[in-house]
Amino acid sequence: MNIKPTNIPNLTPLRGIAALMVAVYHFDAVIANFVNQNYTLVIEKCYLMVDLFFIMSGFIMYHVYNSTFTSTIQKQDFVKFIRARFARIYPLHFFLLLLSVAGFYLLHEPASPINNPYAIPTHLLLLHSFGIHDIFTWNVPSWSISAEWAAYMLFPLLALFLGKYKKGGIILLSLVSILLYVSILYFLVRVNPMAPNVPVPHDLNVTYDFGYIRGIAGFIAGMITYIVFQQKEIVNYFNNDFTGILTILLTLAFFHFGANDILIVLSFVFLVLAIAANQKGIHKLLQIKPLQYFGDISYSIYLTHGLTMFTIAVPFLTKMGYVYKGPGSLKIPFMEGLWTCGLYLLVIVVISSITYYLIEKPCRSWINGKQ
Repeated sequence: MNIKPTNIPNLTPLRGIAALMVAVYHFDAVIANFVNQNYTLVIEKCYLMVDLFFIMSGFIMYHVYNSTFTSTIQKQDFVKFIRARFARIYPLHFFLLLLSVAGFYLLHEPASPINNPYAIPTHLLLLHSFGIHDIFTWNVPSWSISAEWAAYMLFPLLALFLGKYKKGGIILLSLVSILLYVSILYFLVRVNPMAPNVPVPHDLNVTYDFGYIRGIAGFIAGMITYIVFQQKEIVNYFNNDFTGILTILLTLAFFHFGANDILIVLSFVFLVLAIAANQKGIHKLLQIKPLQYFGDISYSIYLTHGLTMFTIAVPFLTKMGYVYKGPGSLKIPFMEGLWTCGLYLLVIVVISSITYYLIEKPCRSWINGKQ
């Protein structure tokens, strides 16, 4: 199986920024609201950064493996592909699940639907984004890893389909991606687990409740984006700073004004295309080592931030004199929230650096070294 380098340097910082923004979103929405939505919806809409992850994942996977599954799916190639994907996502997920479960039972925390023992097997099997449970469970952000795994399992078939049917396959899969997004927005029956009588908004923020549909939709969108990326006559329009900056500003404007989620996802497609293609000033900026490093540890940032919120951020706010009574219960002044959230992000980066070097990298190397 001949594969290309997995790294597209321009996209690496984008992963880090997206992971940090998800952490900010959850701090504001779950721990301490400090951004007034009457002024901007930038933070409120950052749950969509997960969709950016899915699109980038599909983009990268098709970049690396498209030639492997173009005409056939060989057992040996499939096994190598799945081993590499398992090595990438499972060790840290498994470690943090064990940490969550051990912490709950050893510290004798109050029982709640989130700490559901029956959800442990679904987390272990990466099935916890399939609507099996009525609420998010254990290490909550890991629902997207379940969705990612579902997309991985489908990927060889999707790549084979595109390899055989070319333009027809591109059109059909593009329609599938759009229909999946529309189905989530307008047809999927959803219930707010924290307030069952409160209507759920028409958005893409599904997680445990069929989040795998969201993951597959984004993954397909990323694959199609990579096919466009391979067309030089199209990419030539995206490899300059003007287009890159315009795309970034347009995406930020959609966030700020709270545009329809599908419109924001569409802007992500153009954003990934513009960032990946750029070889000018934006490219030079994105090569800065701290930005590249945030991208390297982005998976750890994403998976550890949930536990960090409750084990460090909440106790810290309690020391400051605030009383936290659950998600959405606490509002704090903007400037106080800004520096507190900044400190919280710093702690996450430190913790993520530790998990990256002690768990992610060595486990990935060990599993990939097994033949």
